[in-house]
Amino acid sequence: ARGRGKGKGKGKGKAVQLRQQFEQEQLEAAALAEAESLAEALEVPLGEAAELLADDREGYVPPTALAPAAADLAEGSLLTKGTIEAYIAAVIELWRLQVAHGNANTENPRGAAVRGFLEQRGRQRGKHDRASFKNRGTDGIQAGYSHDEWLQIQDLLLSGAAYMPQNLRTRVDLLFGHYYLLRGENRRKMELADLSLLDYPSSEGPTPCGCLVTLLRDGKLNKTAKKEFMGALRHKDPLLCTQGALAQLFFWRWHVAGESPPSFRRRQDWYRIKVLVGRDREQELSYPTQLQETWRIFGAAGLVASKKTHLPRRVGAQDAETHGTSLAQISQAGRWNQSVLCQAYLTHLPRQFMRIVAGFSASPGDYFLAGAANEPPYVLQKQLWPWIEEWEPRFEARARRQCWAEGGLDDDDLAADGFLKLMRRLRIVLLQDLAVLQPRYPSLPFFAYAPFNGSEWDEFAVAVRSDAAGATEPLSLLVQRALPELSGVLESTREALLQNSQRLAIRLEARLEGIQGGLDSLLQGKVPITFTGHFGAGPAVSLAPAPAPSAAPTLNFNTAPAPAPEPPVPGMPVVAALAKVFTVRDVWKEWEEGIAGQPAVRVLEETWGSRWRPGNGIRVQFCRRKVIWDELLARTASGKSEEEAVAELELLRAGRSLNRLVDELKQRRWRGQGQGRIRVQVGTPVPDDPGPGPRP
Repeated sequence: ARGRGKGKGKGKGKAVQLRQQFEQEQLEAAALAEAESLAEALEVPLGEAAELLADDREGYVPPTALAPAAADLAEGSLLTKGTIEAYIAAVIELWRLQVAHGNANTENPRGAAVRGFLEQRGRQRGKHDRASFKNRGTDGIQAGYSHDEWLQIQDLLLSGAAYMPQNLRTRVDLLFGHYYLLRGENRRKMELADLSLLDYPSSEGPTPCGCLVTLLRDGKLNKTAKKEFMGALRHKDPLLCTQGALAQLFFWRWHVAGESPPSFRRRQDWYRIKVLVGRDREQELSYPTQLQETWRIFGAAGLVASKKTHLPRRVGAQDAETHGTSLAQISQAGRWNQSVLCQAYLTHLPRQFMRIVAGFSASPGDYFLAGAANEPPYVLQKQLWPWIEEWEPRFEARARRQCWAEGGLDDDDLAADGFLKLMRRLRIVLLQDLAVLQPRYPSLPFFAYAPFNGSEWDEFAVAVRSDAAGATEPLSLLVQRALPELSGVLESTREALLQNSQRLAIRLEARLEGIQGGLDSLLQGKVPITFTGHFGAGPAVSLAPAPAPSAAPTLNFNTAPAPAPEPPVPGMPVVAALAKVFTVRDVWKEWEEGIAGQPAVRVLEETWGSRWRPGNGIRVQFCRRKVIWDELLARTASGKSEEEAVAELELLRAGRSLNRLVDELKQRRWRGQGQGRIRVQVGTPVPDDPGPGPRP
């Protein structure tokens, strides 16, 4: 029994070995066939075809049969770090799946051994590149094409009449790589059912904004059919517009080449139709053919670059970065960063990225195409893909009845509905773009077919070209663009006004200090002044002015700076702030007797004038309380006792603060509701004689 088990184990191991050998032979045969196909297409030796494949495809391993021819590629045939990282990520994903199912007995595969291997592989690659004098420009920032070269490539694709079908296909291929950041594999596998239209709100700008969306469920880093999206807007330049190029390719296929239109009755009737067709419409474009066409166009444009089919994806990302797109938006556009939220719920289309690569600013609102102002007449539209009108009513009837009007297998095909809406929009795009491109490319074969050769077309094309050449942008768009500039100008003007106001405030403060100094000199008691005021409701009387001394000083109210403060006199008290008071009685006591250990204000004023209060703070306090002192002096001068005057002001205060009382007394003075007419020698109130006489 033991011998039989041992023999059975050997037989099983040999079967596994044979199966692995058979799979390896199949891979070798496929690799050799691919190299032979490319060599035949390019008319180059088989070894050179293998070199081209190794140069364009990351991690390419040439077949064993070409080992002598590819001897120089022995080191290059080693897997690159990016490919190894992808394999490691796949193994880690498998490990996580096993852990999720309860198998937690194994450690994380990415351990010290893997890290050491990656470090050693990186050092080995660096040494080999230096030793072999590898061209350091092939993977640098200068590897690629400029904007002018990109325009030249598009010009060559539309000018080559001999290769027109291939050029239209290659143009769509390169535009999808540049503006969608799609890998060559994604572009080859794209099918009609993956395309749809997404209309954005009017906030994008004056021109209706529709996004050509493609669904991606397969690719180099998407082995589990995760749902991924990418889209592109109509470009400002019709020569660089992905939507226009796709419409031209579809026109050629269904109007010129005679390809039968798709049938939407059943999903299996049209789901396999490719966007970039190979030998038939359900067979994808082969990689050698894709590389051959890209190699031919790049060679005609004078471009020398490695990884030619991958180059548009690289340059598209660099172009977006150059124009200010954030790294997060570029990562989202290139699907380098996916989250569960984006995959399950959102379209996660990078709108900022799409705006910038389409020639607009990153912020919404300025999407405007001058050539799209004229919508094509329906008589022109219906001549393009007339089967749209055939299928749309059936979908409308199905939506109403929840089934086909004539019966059918598929009762719900949203992909077909979305594709028909896209084709209706591509009608407009194709007509408008070809109207702009016709003067530059009059020999394009489209213009030999309807609807591009009738009187209706000529009239429409002239109108579109007139708008595209001389139309001005809408006023709302110009205002929106000017708002940031206006905001900057207003902000600078505001700053200038604030600075001027601050300088003016400083000058006014200096002048007020000069006026206050002059008043202080006047209020020292050396200069008698006479003023007249009306207090109470009694008849107004005039006062004889006091005789002025022969050498009376004059008060000059000019705007000169305040004089320098006088030095303190020995023995003169200097008060920094008046004491805190809360009632009218406290204010009166402060004037007559003094409080909080300070002398009476009346005595300080009579003895020292204003020199005892040199600071600005105490000057303000003094001026405020002087209003109450003057009112009390006026009331006592009219015959009232001090107690009566204090009680009347307390009644007028009515429990409010002394500051509110000061404001009330000022308003009463302005309204002429004082308590008498008095003439005051500074520091000594003198009752006015209420006798008759003319009012001064």
